[in-house]
Amino acid sequence: DTTAPEAPTVNPVHKGVKTITGTADPGSTVTVTFPDGRTASGTADEDGNFVIIIPTGEELKGGDHIGVTATDADGHISP
Repeated sequence: DTTAPEAPTVNPVHKGVKTITGTADPGSTVTVTFPDGRTASGTADEDGNFVIIIPTGEELKGGDHIGVTATDADGHISP
């Protein structure tokens, strides 16, 4: 397999939420990079749904950008 997974789809994130949710290729590792450079990861379930817990002390504000990628079992990283 030489194909990277599709980019994850992220549900809207609002101030005060404690999780980031969305969909990605089933079984892929989803990594979120926060504005301060910290990361958090989780695995998309068999239906492709993922839930990433926002680290303690990380507060997202309007206009903040996060990076979200999916990595498949072969190590290919999505755009």
